[in-house]
Amino acid sequence: MADHPAMPTGAAATPGSEQANPAIAFEQADWPLGPVAALYVGVLILIVISAFVLIAAYPTLLPDVNRKLSIAPPGPRLQTDAEGNLRRFRAEEEKRLNGYSWIDKSKGVVRIPIEQAMKKLVTNGIPDFPKAQQQ
Repeated sequence: MADHPAMPTGAAATPGSEQANPAIAFEQADWPLGPVAALYVGVLILIVISAFVLIAAYPTLLPDVNRKLSIAPPGPRLQTDAEGNLRRFRAEEEKRLNGYSWIDKSKGVVRIPIEQAMKKLVTNGIPDFPKAQQQ
């Protein structure tokens, strides 16, 4: 160190000078450009070759791409009479709520009107349900 004059801290050595600053570090081994470029070109060639291999392996697919639709899909089923549909729906629901019908004829299960079912529930209670304690 005695033969070289002192360099200010943080100053880099000029390319022609023989002085070096040991406090400054950098990556000594960068990737060489040749192998990286060769890899890039190789991948591009692989993609192009793959495209040609697929065209050769499936020759009937390219003409199939321009095929026209041979069937017409059905049109949307629009609700044309909303009020009538709602009236019919409500009439069916009223019939179910206020009428008698079989649920399961073989087991003897019958649908009864909702008013009658609520009255029966109040008078008989729910089977196997604990009774309220009287105070």
